Amino acid sequence: MADTKFHAFDRKDTTYTSDGLSIGVSVFVPKGVENRQTLPILIRWHGGALINGGRIYEPWFPRWVIELAAHHNAIIVAPDYRLLPESSGLDILSDLRSFYSWLHGHLDSFMTTSFLEQTPTPDRSNILITGESAGGYMAVQSTLLGETKGIKAVSAHYPMIDLKDAWYSKPGRKVIWGQPPPSYPDGWLDQQLEAARSAKPITERIPKDGEPDLFVASLLEGRYTEILGSDSRLFPLENLRSLQQRDGTLKFVQEAQGGVKETIIPGAEHGFDNDSVTLDTDWVFEGRKWLKMHWP
Repeated sequence: MADTKFHAFDRKDTTYTSDGLSIGVSVFVPKGVENRQTLPILIRWHGGALINGGRIYEPWFPRWVIELAAHHNAIIVAPDYRLLPESSGLDILSDLRSFYSWLHGHLDSFMTTSFLEQTPTPDRSNILITGESAGGYMAVQSTLLGETKGIKAVSAHYPMIDLKDAWYSKPGRKVIWGQPPPSYPDGWLDQQLEAARSAKPITERIPKDGEPDLFVASLLEGRYTEILGSDSRLFPLENLRSLQQRDGTLKFVQEAQGGVKETIIPGAEHGFDNDSVTLDTDWVFEGRKWLKMHWP
């Protein structure tokens, strides 16, 4: 793995089970750690609008997140999950819950059997959750839906939060990633959605340059919210409003409010944390000052 962003880590792949499906998860252990050394955990949920992406697709895996894990000798755990529109938003939330069940029930034994030369002990009481875009949605939803065991901090980068906003739910011309919108043949999105109804679930989709993008098409037609689903649990802002029904989660959020840090980068476009961003980039450096009060 010398030519990859993960050159400082050893990687092993496994699966977790959700609704009877085996879904991939990769575990990265820093090279050179001592046997039985206890290490913090960094969970990274991938982005891609819940439609695209994959857990180890390197162009979308922020380099600074990998550097952060290496700096703290943290174990990276990177799960896949089912994607829209072949699966539903509720399917994705089911995967989220199933992943955390696997993390707390099976990660330790997987480490013991897979990393034979170096078997560090994952500290499941010392977890940072990260994610960008849709991964930020998954990171935030992890806590709002009660998966707070061992979570010390959440770092959500340009997360998808207000999914009932007109940006997602109303048609119109929209500037996406700083570019004018492409055009799609009439009925193209309907054809894709119809085909998805009978398709098998998928957990990775990497858009190719020049090919139509399901997410972009859904934005232009204002149908993303429709594709996601209508259940209130799919929407982080509605989950916030219903926290009083989940005392444990409410307590977690109330305690976290004293340590929330928001960083706004003027003029930055969605996906601004490209490979030029490092641990020493100003906004990352400032964010790390906050992070070290909570993790590791």
